[in-house]
Amino acid sequence: MIICKEHLLKFLFFFVNTNIFKKIFLDKIPEIYNSISITNKTTNRLVLFSTYNSDGKIKESLLFYLTQLKELKADIVLIDTSPYSLPEEIEKIRPFLRHYIWRENLGYDFGSWKVGFSEIHDWKEYNQIIITNDSIFGPIHPLAPIFEKFNSQEIDIWGLTDSYELSYHLMSYFLVFQNKIIQSKEFENFWNSMVYFPTTWKKFLILSYEVGGTKYWKKFNFKTNAYIKFQNLTHPIFKNYYNNPTHVFWDKIITENSFPFLKKDLTRRLISTNEFERVKDVLGRYNPTVLRLIEKEYSII
Repeated sequence: MIICKEHLLKFLFFFVNTNIFKKIFLDKIPEIYNSISITNKTTNRLVLFSTYNSDGKIKESLLFYLTQLKELKADIVLIDTSPYSLPEEIEKIRPFLRHYIWRENLGYDFGSWKVGFSEIHDWKEYNQIIITNDSIFGPIHPLAPIFEKFNSQEIDIWGLTDSYELSYHLMSYFLVFQNKIIQSKEFENFWNSMVYFPTTWKKFLILSYEVGGTKYWKKFNFKTNAYIKFQNLTHPIFKNYYNNPTHVFWDKIITENSFPFLKKDLTRRLISTNEFERVKDVLGRYNPTVLRLIEKEYSII
């Protein structure tokens, strides 16, 4: 059944991905409600951070993540698609930000990152650009050693994990662009040609820009890599449909590979199925602070 659904999805995507379909049905551009410049460029590392919260409140887990990114000496642009933007909440995160953008909720994370590029006109002056979102708790382990590893390699784009779901790709919750790719016309064209998918079309967006993005970079011979390769987690690779390494191997990659995050959708599932004790055991050993943030966010203290 899952395989049939995936084949149907890819068949429909063939039509959705045509220029004429995009021009007729996907021509809407999200409204930007507010765009606040806080500082000028201060470093050579830019973070475009996509966030959403139903009540407009800034969670402690977001503050914690922003703090860790700031310690990497990064300029952070927060793109917010929440239904509310509360001035007193924005003040909480202002010290961490170069720029704050509140926009209409259209196009998911890729839409937010596209808007981030359009609002930060000097993005080409950065040596490294990180795109990330708030779908994760952490960092559980330090991020700096991971950056040190890839800074010493001639890699143009890298992620924390790769996946064979739908097709091979670098997972987009944390991607880093560096070296020659930032100055390339292919990089600029990728973002300029992007359309804003409705919030009910998530699978098409994944095929277009998460799966499609990895294919696009490889097509133009950019060097890609993943911190944790799926092929190293299981032998032989079982390319099951809808097989997510951050779900299937979450405890293994945290305990054995110093993976820095726990996915929020996985956390919710583990709580609902009374499997949260394993999370408490792992995070209690590796990062009790992140455990406390999770327990507070889901009111399970």
